[in-house]
Amino acid sequence: MMKKIFTIFTIIIAAGSLLAWYFCSKSENLYPINDQYGGGYINKFGIVVIEQKYHFAFPFVGDFAITQNNNLKYGIINKKGNIVIDATYDKLEKLSENYVIYKENGKYGFIDIKNNKKFKAKYDNIREFKEDLAAICINGKWGFVNKNDKIVINPQYYEVANFSEGLAAVSYSSHKTSAYINKNGKTLISFDNNHLAPKEFHEGLAPVIKENDESCSYIDKKGNIIIDNSKIYPINIYCGNFSNGVTVFYIDNKPNKITTGYIDKRGKIKYSQTFSLPKDISKDEFSVFEDFKSDMAQYTIDYKTGYIDSSFKIKTSPIYEFAKDFNNDLAYVKYEEKEGYINKKGKFVWTKPRSGM
Repeated sequence: MMKKIFTIFTIIIAAGSLLAWYFCSKSENLYPINDQYGGGYINKFGIVVIEQKYHFAFPFVGDFAITQNNNLKYGIINKKGNIVIDATYDKLEKLSENYVIYKENGKYGFIDIKNNKKFKAKYDNIREFKEDLAAICINGKWGFVNKNDKIVINPQYYEVANFSEGLAAVSYSSHKTSAYINKNGKTLISFDNNHLAPKEFHEGLAPVIKENDESCSYIDKKGNIIIDNSKIYPINIYCGNFSNGVTVFYIDNKPNKITTGYIDKRGKIKYSQTFSLPKDISKDEFSVFEDFKSDMAQYTIDYKTGYIDSSFKIKTSPIYEFAKDFNNDLAYVKYEEKEGYINKKGKFVWTKPRSGM
């Protein structure tokens, strides 16, 4: 009797472990690898979980990724490596919100990868879905469609930004922002003098540049100026996006000196450093700190990149000749004779011989 109970108990534990593994693996972050063995995917520990059988593997967006097979055709797979869209397309791109863009006969259209619905390629240009709407261009004018491929905001704008936090920036006759509209196409904020190209809202704020001013201020979703950088000395001349409650500021404050770091939503400096401006680069090209992604941000000094975390602690020294933003747990870098993924401690979890050397 005791042996039977023990056996049942063992089976229950094993089943529970298997179920936990399934849900864990289903939501696990996967990262593309491409080397002489082909394209495939690793987990955050550097373990190959989808074999390298593709010509090229692209990053996962949610639960799906674009892959290019050895016949150079494009398709879609899920995190189990199962085919979602057969690799029959000459090009697939901008996978977002379970839709992907394809091109056919010089026009662009969408595929709903969950239901495999394919909408006719009829647009001159197109952007990925954001907040259930996608920007489309017809005869040089931009508007928006929904996920049933129905035009909900008529093409009438010279340029637009993607929808973010319920609003999209639009321009009527130049790349300078004319207004912010809602998803019904109603103008909620209008400008006479915003000289900045259409930008998205992030964490409730969006950058603007006022007339006859090189500085960047920030407005809220009612159009009120929350951070007026013309009243902060020295003037911030960089227009970054807010993430983790801060954004990059960038000040040309002394001859051949640049101060840069992060300000909060009150315009208060949270972290800064002052650097000498290299002789072979202009102030318009010089930037050290970047926006935060996955609680980490790049910073570049003397053409080498490192990472700083959201508490403004330097995590890795600026040693990488090439670096990408962190995507959850890992970031792709190039260092000396190798390249691959590092974790947030700066340790390589997967490498290959560096290409282009």
